[in-house]
Amino acid sequence: MEQVKKRAKDRRPAKTKKAIRLALFQLLDKKELNKITITELTKQANISRKTFYIHYNKINDVLDEFEQELIDAFHLATKDLKYSNNSKFFFDIFYNLDKYFNDDLDYYKKIAQSSFANTFSDHIGDALFSKLYEVIEPICDLPIEQIEYLCQIVSSSMHRVFMSWIRNDSEMSIVQISNFVAKVVFNGMGSYLLDE
Repeated sequence: MEQVKKRAKDRRPAKTKKAIRLALFQLLDKKELNKITITELTKQANISRKTFYIHYNKINDVLDEFEQELIDAFHLATKDLKYSNNSKFFFDIFYNLDKYFNDDLDYYKKIAQSSFANTFSDHIGDALFSKLYEVIEPICDLPIEQIEYLCQIVSSSMHRVFMSWIRNDSEMSIVQISNFVAKVVFNGMGSYLLDE
């Protein structure tokens, strides 16, 4: 019984931080970050100022922590991925992104639909680029500048599709969208175009 209480108690800080973040993203839809006060934020999150200060020193700390968690989660989800000479590598990247976000998809949908979405999206794009570059550079026979462009094209495409999928209520499952993206990235758009 004591262990159950401890686990329930351990979840409270995470729930509180989640409430603070969601409140911040909601406020960011209405005003600029530098115009948001801690009083407004705590009221929106339905917590006390004391509770806020238990977790953060200032409002920017909320965003900094969230951004770092996104980066860490992406690296954790993709750390064991190795390039294979087929579309599986690209499928795995996309699918692993979802494994992280799917735990709380509604929360991330709200973030993706907020004014913070561009920053959120940029972090995903940057992490995708870094992972692609790390994996592809050693096995690619192009000059460094072209490898960077190649990784930018692929990572930009993948993250734009992922953000669109997370924002919208797509009829495609994550497996379907992952397969589609992987095939387009690996085989090229031309494989889907009709011959004239």
